[in-house]
Amino acid sequence: MRAEGAAAPPLWRVRLKLPAVAAQRLLDAPVELALSVTVEEPQDTEHAADRVVELLLADPPDQRFAEALAALGLVAAVPDSAPVPPTDWLAEVARQARPVRAGRFVIHGSHARAAAEQAPVAIEIDAGLAFGSGEHETTRGCLLAIDRLPAVLAARPRILDVGCGSGVLAIAAAKRWPTARLLAVDNDPVAVAVAAANFALNGVATRCRAALSDGLRASVVRRAAPFDVILANILADPLVAMAAPIARSLKVGGHVILAGLLVRQAAAVLAAYTAHGLRLAERDEFGEWSILVLTTVRRARRSR
Repeated sequence: MRAEGAAAPPLWRVRLKLPAVAAQRLLDAPVELALSVTVEEPQDTEHAADRVVELLLADPPDQRFAEALAALGLVAAVPDSAPVPPTDWLAEVARQARPVRAGRFVIHGSHARAAAEQAPVAIEIDAGLAFGSGEHETTRGCLLAIDRLPAVLAARPRILDVGCGSGVLAIAAAKRWPTARLLAVDNDPVAVAVAAANFALNGVATRCRAALSDGLRASVVRRAAPFDVILANILADPLVAMAAPIARSLKVGGHVILAGLLVRQAAAVLAAYTAHGLRLAERDEFGEWSILVLTTVRRARRSR
């Protein structure tokens, strides 16, 4: 855990000039490639076919970065790169970010409160060191899935957000179901702290708790189970690994929203969960990303 007041390691800004099609390919790339990807629109028509792509990396661009570009069919030319203090990056992202609408939810930064005043459900999330500001397709897909779940789940439904990041999905669920009690867990202590702060900022801290947990292993998760809804916007491999504990922790008739997986990975993830008594209720695709909504059809079998 980073000590309070300690300087965070510098991030790296990488700029590439690419054709529009290649820029879109990079924008839709898996999140492992970069912390964020921004495409600048051309200011004149003379170079309208070109785009300037800016990526923020946790480490200096190296051979692995060049190979990742090559895997996307992009020429691994030497990019324009330079270190950027995290505070500068946060301010820049916050300044550029626009409110994101997903169903009844509008995710906005503190700079755009006025723009979100008329939103049915406004959620304030400033760009930070934890994933989940509403801009990524996986987050938006999860918000839409939450919006479509039944308005009434139980008298006091219990909801779990695994890999909560900024806490945006837990906040959305808390606002969707005003009587719900929520547990948001992450294996990153920074994310846990950020989520807790965002719960307070959005007025749901009395019903939302953030805790440190590697998946569902922490005792706080076991004590709170079973859950009416489980949210997991992570990655395909850990989603497969968590299939059994997630199924065991879900109430009969409960719902699971899975995200962070590519379309080509959806079949393997779905198979892992159907093997534990869940069935597919809904599937959405956003570009290369797939969102799965599952529900229980029988009690999950216990793994020996």
